[in-house]
Amino acid sequence: MISNRLREFLWKFFLAWAGIGLLAVTFRLTPAWADTLPLPNWLRGFVGICLKNGDFVSMLLAASHVYFSTVDRIGLRKARLTAAIILASSALLETVGTLSGIPFGSYQYTDAFGPRMGGVLPLAIPLAWFAVVAGANLSLSQYWRGGSRAPIAIATGAVTMLFDFLMEPFAYAIRGYWHWAGNVVPPQNFFSWFIFSSLLAWITPIYAEPARKSDPRPAITLGIMSGLFLAARMAHGV
Repeated sequence: MISNRLREFLWKFFLAWAGIGLLAVTFRLTPAWADTLPLPNWLRGFVGICLKNGDFVSMLLAASHVYFSTVDRIGLRKARLTAAIILASSALLETVGTLSGIPFGSYQYTDAFGPRMGGVLPLAIPLAWFAVVAGANLSLSQYWRGGSRAPIAIATGAVTMLFDFLMEPFAYAIRGYWHWAGNVVPPQNFFSWFIFSSLLAWITPIYAEPARKSDPRPAITLGIMSGLFLAARMAHGV
């Protein structure tokens, strides 16, 4: 694992990056806008690259911090197993989903969410599943006194469904990460998030008793992402 000093630096970097991302989304700053800046070519190009790949970097940082918290909470071996199961299962599920329309509905990914695996699935998608499922479960099991594995797994599914509800207009209408057939999000998408998130929270060893010293970073991470979605939706009127 990385040192605590590096983790602290990455956490502060994530907070700063999220703040910059909020400004970029709110004021609709794009790589094309960066090309108009009166800056040296190398700096203008750097700003454009940051704007183009900013969402992917944000998701990578979010998933990383949730993983660090997972290691602290349940140990390295269980954290690795949890991450492997969620990443692999969600990657398979989303690949099948975008190719067949089952179980989420008919949609297609674009290049707007960073690099795609095999030209199909953005790498950020399984990272998002891990950040949300593990982050929600860690937060719930820490603060829900007396909660056991099963109800916390179900509650994890409910939190992730709400997260997806907040995210969808931001993701497809504002950022263009993917396109829904008919430009309509089918209800089965939200139900699928609930079912599969609950299942992943149940089958992985992510559940743990509350830690003596709580770690608020998973909850803060989800709060930052949700706040970004809401702010962007209000700024864009969606």
